[in-house]
Order: sequence, then C-alpha cells, then structure tokens
Amino acid sequence: MPYGEPDNSDPMVLNGVVLEDGEAPPIDAVREMAECFIDEYARLGFDANRILHMFRTRGFAGPYMAAEILGEAVIRELVDLVLARWGGRRTSDLVQQTSKDRWSLTVLGH
Repeated sequence: MPYGEPDNSDPMVLNGVVLEDGEAPPIDAVREMAECFIDEYARLGFDANRILHMFRTRGFAGPYMAAEILGEAVIRELVDLVLARWGGRRTSDLVQQTSKDRWSLTVLGH
C-alpha cells in the first residue's frame, strides 16, 4: 500500500460517515451507534453512571446526539443490556430515589 493513499482492499482502513448538522439519521443506526459507545466504555471499566454522564454531556458529541434522538429511557436500557453482557452493574441497581429529596446509592451490592 502506498504511503498516504487508502487501499480499498485493506480491512484496517478507517472509514467514516458524515452526518450533516440537522440531518436526522435513521433510528436503528443511532441505536447501534449508542450501543457501540456503551460497549467500548464498558470494556474500559466505566460503570453505568460514568457512561450515562457521557450521554448527558454536550462535549461528547456522538453520545449526546444519540441521547437527544433516542431519549434517556432507551439509553438506560442499552446501558443495562451492555453492562449485563460484560458483567457490570445495571443503572437501576446503582441509584434509587427513596423520597422526594433523598437518594440511595448501592455500595458493593448491599
């Protein structure tokens, strides 16, 4: 392969897709993209709260866009699904609202 020129027969060549701002991508593609983000960070050892934080932060353009399109409930469902696959803690296991102003955090399964 010549230096600096992509070789279409090389499976390791990086391929990208451009989405114009304001252009609505297909929901299935966004869901798959979100699942890939979650999978990547779950493999790095991120817990549910750290992963969800990315989807709520504008600085993470891809995850933030996915959360805007899919909604919080779908993102939480995907986080639970992926973390279950990798043996991590589910979002519903971590934080529970016990009353209007009080939250309970699960520590080591207690």
